[in-house]
Amino acid sequence: MKNQTKILSLLFAAVLTAWGTAQADSATEAAKVKPTEVTSAHLTRREIVEKLQLTDAQKKQIRDTRAAYRVSVAKLESQIKLKKVELENELDKPEPDQTKIDLLTEQLGVLYGQRLNVKVKASVNLEKKILTPQQADELKSLQVKESAASDEIL
Repeated sequence: MKNQTKILSLLFAAVLTAWGTAQADSATEAAKVKPTEVTSAHLTRREIVEKLQLTDAQKKQIRDTRAAYRVSVAKLESQIKLKKVELENELDKPEPDQTKIDLLTEQLGVLYGQRLNVKVKASVNLEKKILTPQQADELKSLQVKESAASDEIL
């Protein structure tokens, strides 16, 4: 059983490594700076808001959207952590129950999908309902120059 756990862990690590490498390749391609561009320092949220020239109503909508987003993600993150602990506890048993492992990994996948869905919906809401098309384009250009690793919305 311990060998199965080790093999499962190694397989999981290999998949994560391959996925991380693919993500890193796409991030470096997207973030290439043109020779005529000057690389910018990391912009703060306030600097981005200034560059976008948001109205007071837009700022309030963004605050509300961001607050709801952060609450949703925090709830999902806590559920993910709990499921990870349950999975680790099951894998630590002398005779892990494969059915329970399958169920826990399936539940983790659902939670990861829900977290991604919350992020996508918040981004779409920001770009389509709060920002003007010009502001959305400006935000995209600022985000390309910034790190693509951020999980936050404006």
